[in-house]
Amino acid sequence: MLLGIKLYLKNRTPGWKGFWFKILFKSKKLQVGKGFRCDTWPDIQITDHAKIIIGDNVYFRRNVELRAHGGSTVQFEGDNRIDRGVRVLGANNASVKIRSGARIGLYSVLNGGDSIELGKKVLLSGFVYVQTSMHNFKETGYIQDQGYTHSPVVLEENVWCGAHVVILPGVTMKTGAIAGSNAVVTKDVKEHQVVAGIPAKPLEKK
Repeated sequence: MLLGIKLYLKNRTPGWKGFWFKILFKSKKLQVGKGFRCDTWPDIQITDHAKIIIGDNVYFRRNVELRAHGGSTVQFEGDNRIDRGVRVLGANNASVKIRSGARIGLYSVLNGGDSIELGKKVLLSGFVYVQTSMHNFKETGYIQDQGYTHSPVVLEENVWCGAHVVILPGVTMKTGAIAGSNAVVTKDVKEHQVVAGIPAKPLEKK
């Protein structure tokens, strides 16, 4: 009996936390849809003219961190599951869009100095890093003082990135493409193509 009560409360707790988060923090800059659930309240910062949109039936696990700065928009379309320790950043005028059904594995990072789009049903495994910014580097002066260049990243629907994959600025992975664990993806990936390695290269079909 006691075990049943504990399981009931455990299963219902994310819904209660999501409900109260929505009641207390929803605003013009932070929109929260129906059925939002969270294991812990996400750590959220919104500055300037930025906004965050959380669609219906989104589930955040523990310690999710969202940042929206400048004129950026961070959007979860709905039916998304965001695992523990995920960090999503939008800056400048970037649009960071996680489309319906996409899932992000634990401790992954989406660094949106430029726009990022995760298509429908995209699957990111744990510790994936999506990077849209790159430091400028010249022979003279300190690199950290030389600013950045930015290029968008697009992962079309049904893309899968294995654990510890790094996606560099300007990359598009077409529908059904796969990046194997630990790959560093520096170039576009064709539809249903499987790439692996550093830098990532297509695997030959047997």
